[in-house]
Amino acid sequence: MNAATVTSPTRGAPRRRLALWMLALAVLLPAAATLYVGLVQHPGGKPPYGQLLQPQRPVPQLHLRTLDGKAFDLRSLNGYWLMLVAAPAACDEACQRLLFDMRQFYLASGNDQYRVARVWLITDDAQVNPGVLAPAAGTVMLRADPAELRRWLPLAHGEQLQGPMWLVDPLGNLMLRFPSGFDPLKALPVFSKLLYNTQSWKARKLQPLPASPRAPAPRNP
Repeated sequence: MNAATVTSPTRGAPRRRLALWMLALAVLLPAAATLYVGLVQHPGGKPPYGQLLQPQRPVPQLHLRTLDGKAFDLRSLNGYWLMLVAAPAACDEACQRLLFDMRQFYLASGNDQYRVARVWLITDDAQVNPGVLAPAAGTVMLRADPAELRRWLPLAHGEQLQGPMWLVDPLGNLMLRFPSGFDPLKALPVFSKLLYNTQSWKARKLQPLPASPRAPAPRNP
């Protein structure tokens, strides 16, 4: 065989990689565009409630730990819609209200519940208030560095980490913020519309959520 007609394996590799990248872009770009154009935006370019975050803020590498001390990468939950709140482990009344609202959003998701994950970013190393374990069942609880969270999560002037709720889309981008004291009756339709309009975009495989701690069993009298 004439050496000039032999195709080098390395010569075709860049073309194959380019074809794969083009295929990936063809799949992902429409999904990303769907998330940000026409889902929750009014003709004026703003969602009916909450703050659409632009530019996108991908989930960074955060130093998160499960309650048993294991490192956890939030990016492993790509494919889920993530609802994020941050609060100390003592979880006062305002914190409990946030966890309750997240649970109601989750329950309202109906058949889409498997696409939704609730995440409580615990901002200290204290013992978690045992009184919230039962109502927060199913919530992913992760200890986080408050300084890292402040660098990533947008806050209004004078706003604390505890108060807002943030949404991360299935592509791993922080996309929407409901401010401190948000009205859940106004926020829920926005979230529901996001789920409804992205029903056709589903991850092939979702990482199982880490188990949340169980509430202590009641003592017999």
